[in-house]
Amino acid sequence: MKNILIPTDFSLRSLSYVHSIVAQHPYEPVNIILMHALQMPDSLFDLITYTRNSRHLELISNDFQDGCEIIRNKYSTAIHQLKIEFFHGNTRVALRNFLLAQNIDLIIQPADHDFNPPSKRSYNPEKLIAKCNYPKMKIQLQRQPLVTGKSSISALLLATE
Repeated sequence: MKNILIPTDFSLRSLSYVHSIVAQHPYEPVNIILMHALQMPDSLFDLITYTRNSRHLELISNDFQDGCEIIRNKYSTAIHQLKIEFFHGNTRVALRNFLLAQNIDLIIQPADHDFNPPSKRSYNPEKLIAKCNYPKMKIQLQRQPLVTGKSSISALLLATE
């Protein structure tokens, strides 16, 4: 069973990459880890009082949670586990330790995703991922016009990629 990492900004578009993963691994259940990268605090006080608690869960929108549930239900036989993990740090060593702890086998590199950070401490880990020595796969999705949040949730149900 492969553990596959997808960087996410908690947009519904970032969930669309799951369809391609399932298509690439038709006979093998996979574990999908949706990773959101956060900078470590700058000030000494923030660093001392910093905890990895539920404050970060506020970044996850209800639409994103609904989208995750739709994907879990749609691909219940193909996806063994779909979980969200927060990566704290911005160095290659920190990323390597995170990837080792999660037993990552493959990293998805979205080729066409515009990263929109949901908080001031969020950042796009694309450059950091590009430098790591793990197997990577670039995926490009077809552009689809999105009218509302609900239409994009329904697109997760209808997608066949």
